[in-house]
Amino acid sequence: MARYTVHGATQRECQDALDDLRRLLDVTVTLPPTDRLGGAWIARATRKAPDQTVRGLVVR
Repeated sequence: MARYTVHGATQRECQDALDDLRRLLDVTVTLPPTDRLGGAWIARATRKAPDQTVRGLVVR
């Protein structure tokens, strides 16, 4: 699963970046724009791997 975080100086800037990400990739929003996590505006989204196969190193 790929995870994405967008940042913005304002809510509108953050929402615009999230909208761009949603337009370019098939992502699901997991955190709408918020400033409650430390003052800066952030939003998060995820995208499943096309074949659902996990790639890379496993960390335990």
